[in-house]
Amino acid sequence: MLFIGFAEKHHIAGDAFIVGGAVRDMLLGKELKDVDIAVKGDATNIAKKFADEINASFVLLDKDFGVIRIVKNSQFIDISVMRGNSINADLSERDITINAMALPLSEVRRQITDEQTEISIIDPHNGKNDLFYEIIKMVSEENLIKDPLRILRIYRFAASLNFSIEEDTLIAAKKLAPLITSVAAERAAEELRYIIKLDKSYKTIQFLMDANILPYIFPEIGSELVVIGLKLYKSIDGVLSNLPAGNILKYFEADYRKICLKLSALFPDAKSAKNAAIRLKMSRKEIEFICDMALNRYKILTLYKETQGSLDEIKTVELLKEFHDDIYALTILSIAQEFSTAAFCQELLGFYEHVFKQRISLLPIITGNDLIITFKLKPSALFKKILNEIQDMVLKGKITSKEEALQIAEKCLKPNN
Repeated sequence: MLFIGFAEKHHIAGDAFIVGGAVRDMLLGKELKDVDIAVKGDATNIAKKFADEINASFVLLDKDFGVIRIVKNSQFIDISVMRGNSINADLSERDITINAMALPLSEVRRQITDEQTEISIIDPHNGKNDLFYEIIKMVSEENLIKDPLRILRIYRFAASLNFSIEEDTLIAAKKLAPLITSVAAERAAEELRYIIKLDKSYKTIQFLMDANILPYIFPEIGSELVVIGLKLYKSIDGVLSNLPAGNILKYFEADYRKICLKLSALFPDAKSAKNAAIRLKMSRKEIEFICDMALNRYKILTLYKETQGSLDEIKTVELLKEFHDDIYALTILSIAQEFSTAAFCQELLGFYEHVFKQRISLLPIITGNDLIITFKLKPSALFKKILNEIQDMVLKGKITSKEEALQIAEKCLKPNN
């Protein structure tokens, strides 16, 4: 690690510690991608010197708590000022025991030079023991009160590591649930993203509901409707966890789609979904997607019933013109609501991928410039009408060449048209 050499060079290695998740992941045998380092003294000045020496980017993450991120080659190190007068004092301020361990940089150097040396971990809260027994345990209730976001982090780590939550920690989380309303909306939203993007996240969402935490996060969900929303969420979660290889899997590689699709299920309508997403300061892309899914969740199911399970090409084209790739998300919604639509959805996606997309590839089959050159015209409002009509005919498979398109345009330009 580059920071070890830097710390030794500047004689600060004795007062620098790898802390938190990096120590936890090291003990779990996971590859270290991100490292948190706690230092004594002026963390900002230390981080600036380090960034300059390795020619990396310097990002101030939290001015109040003195947290700086150093980014180089898509990897980053977070450097923070040690809270309290000692590493033990710093660790006592953390959220859960498995995140309240530290490793002196000097020990890391010893481990690198002598692989037989046992790592000496500073572990005042028995985090190593809880890690072994797969338990999530708070460091203290007071720490949850200081930062109620930690209540969500308890559930996030339980979900991501598939650990159980210790009983006293569960009791404290439930008791302190109202404090979540004091957490900055964007921080709460980020923790929710971590939870929801996990496969089989329904279990955690149900735990949040059982602990009466979910209503404080989403007051927009009426108590009488939450059971319906949770049922749909569970069904969507199950379908998404078993996606086949192919375009639909690639579509959901964008995490926001998976997150927002699940989240949309919790709300009774698009208005409440939009209000919640805006309040949580989610991105415009996320807000629009959540609203679209909540508004159109019955779109394919309705089409299925109207056509009695048979693919109507005209209605299918109209649907695909409106949603394009988002048809993948709508098919998940349809199957989640009524599994009997699965074959219909498969046929629909087959038409989209093998027929509709080929038709789209022909566009634009002609342009306004073609109309000007071919028919010696000046640009006018009529152009848009003609081009839209031709585009519609291409998507419906009625024309496939430029010559056919120009023939249609010529007919449209005749006086009796």
